[in-house]
Amino acid sequence: MKTIIPYLLSCLLLAAGLIACTDEMTEPLAASFSSDLQEIVVGESVTFRDESTGSPSRWNWQFEGGTPETSILFSPSVAYETPGTYRVQLMVGRGDDSVEVVLESYIKVNHPSVITVDFMADKTIATNEDLITFEDRSVGYPTEWLWEFTNEEGLVTSSSEQHPALTFEPGIYTVKLTATNPNTSASATKEEYLTIIDKYSVAANFAAEKRNTYAGGSVQFHDISSGNATAWLWEFEGGTPATSTEQHPQVSYANPGRYRVTLTASNDVNSSTIAKEAYLSVIPGEDLVMYFPFDGDSIDAGPNQLTPSLLSQGGVEILFNGKTRFSGVDAEGRAAAVFQSNDINNYAILSVPESEHLNFGSSDFTVSFWVKVPPITRNHAVYHHGSGPGARPDNENRQSWFRFQPSNQYVRFVVEQKGKAGNWVDYTQQSMTDDQWHHFVCIYKEVDGRKDGYMYIDGELKVSNLGKDIKTIDGTPYYIGCNYRYLNGNFNPENFLNGMLDDYILYNRALSDEEARALYNY
Repeated sequence: MKTIIPYLLSCLLLAAGLIACTDEMTEPLAASFSSDLQEIVVGESVTFRDESTGSPSRWNWQFEGGTPETSILFSPSVAYETPGTYRVQLMVGRGDDSVEVVLESYIKVNHPSVITVDFMADKTIATNEDLITFEDRSVGYPTEWLWEFTNEEGLVTSSSEQHPALTFEPGIYTVKLTATNPNTSASATKEEYLTIIDKYSVAANFAAEKRNTYAGGSVQFHDISSGNATAWLWEFEGGTPATSTEQHPQVSYANPGRYRVTLTASNDVNSSTIAKEAYLSVIPGEDLVMYFPFDGDSIDAGPNQLTPSLLSQGGVEILFNGKTRFSGVDAEGRAAAVFQSNDINNYAILSVPESEHLNFGSSDFTVSFWVKVPPITRNHAVYHHGSGPGARPDNENRQSWFRFQPSNQYVRFVVEQKGKAGNWVDYTQQSMTDDQWHHFVCIYKEVDGRKDGYMYIDGELKVSNLGKDIKTIDGTPYYIGCNYRYLNGNFNPENFLNGMLDDYILYNRALSDEEARALYNY
C-alpha cells in the first residue's frame, strides 16, 4: 500500500505537468501581418507575411485596390495598378476560432514619375459639321489634360476633358495634348493632324484597282473625292463607256495606248474636276498569254490567269513593293518586283503553272519586260521556258531564255533545240547592268520558212539573228528569275536574278515592229 500511493501521486503530478504544457502551446489567436513595402509606384508589387500568434492554420486576406483582391496564402504577393491609399484585411483561423485585423490606408500607391502621352481621333478628315471624338491613350495615370487645337492662322481651341468631342471650323489643325499627374507632366503634338472641310466643298480625286490592262480588258475605278460630293461625271478617253455618272464605274478598253481619265465631282453648291493624263496603260491583247504588272503582287492581269507560285530556299522572298521607273503622279498605284536571289541555297523564283497557252511548239512568240540590275559578276537570268539540260530523257534541250552576262555578250536571248542552228541574239555594245531601268522586247519570228530573232532595247531594235532553223520549245516548265538544269535527276536552278522586274508580258505571236516599239511607252 505504501508503494502504490507515491506512484499515484507521481502520475497526478505528471498529468498536471502535461496539462500545463498543452495550455501554453494553445495560446489565444492574435492576427498580425507585415509587408516588405508600404509605399510603392503604380505597377509595383508588395509581398505580405502573416505574423499572427496562436498557430493559425488558415488565412483569408483582402487587398483593397490590389491584384489579386483576395488570397488564402501565408505570404501572398500583390500588385497595385491604380494610385491611392488602400486598406489591408487579414482574418486567421484555427479550428472553430478566427480573428481579424484591418489596417486602413496601409498601402500608399504613388503616381509614376514619367508619362508617355498619346492620343487618337475617330476621324482626321471631316466636315465642319462632323463631331470628332478624341481619345487619350496616355500611359502614366494622368489626372489632368489640356488639349490645344491650333489652325493655320494660329487660333487655338482648347479642352480640359480627357476624351473631348468637338466640331471645328474649316482648316488644317495641329493637335497638342499635355497630360499631368501629381508627380509630372508631358506633351505630344501631331502636326496638321486634322483636315476640316466645308460641308459643301468638294475636291475631286480617284484611283483604279490597277493602272494596266490589255485590249479587251476592263478596269474598276473608285471615287476617292474629299468633301461632300453627291454627283459624279467621268470621262474615259479610249474607254467604253466613254462617260459615266456612277460613283465607282467599271470601264473596258478595246485598243492599246495610254489614256486620260477625268472626274468631275459636285454637289448642289460646288464642283471640282481632276484629270490624270496617260493614267491607264493598255497593251495589245491579241494572243496575250500572260501579263504581270507586279503592282503589289504577282497576279496575272491577262486573260488566262496564269498566276505563278513562289519557289524558294533559305527563307528568301520576292517583294512586290519596289520603286518603279515612274515618278510623281504617274507612280500612283504602281510597284515593281524585287528579286533577291544569290545562290542554290538562297533564292526565290516564280514558277508559272502548266497551261496549254504555253505550248508554243515552233510558233512565233514575243516576251517583253522592264528590268533593273546592278553591276554583276555572274549571269542573271530573267526567264527560262521549256526543257533545259537534263530535263528530257533524250537530253535534247528545247528551251528559250534571257539573261545578262558579265562577259562581252552582255545580253543574250536564246531559242535552242539540240542539233539545230542556234537563234542566239546577243547584244555586245555595252553592259546593261548599270542599276538603271531598261526595257527589252525579244521576238522569235518565222520568215520564209526560217526563224529570225530580234531584240529591242529601250524602244529601239538593237540586234537581230536571221534565217535560222525552226526550233521547238517545250511547254513546261516556265520560270521567272533563273535558268535551270537537272543534275543527277535533281532540279538545279542557277543564274539567279538579283534585281528588279516590272511589267512582264508574253505573247504567242511575233509583235510588229510598231507594236514592239510602242510597248516602251506603255
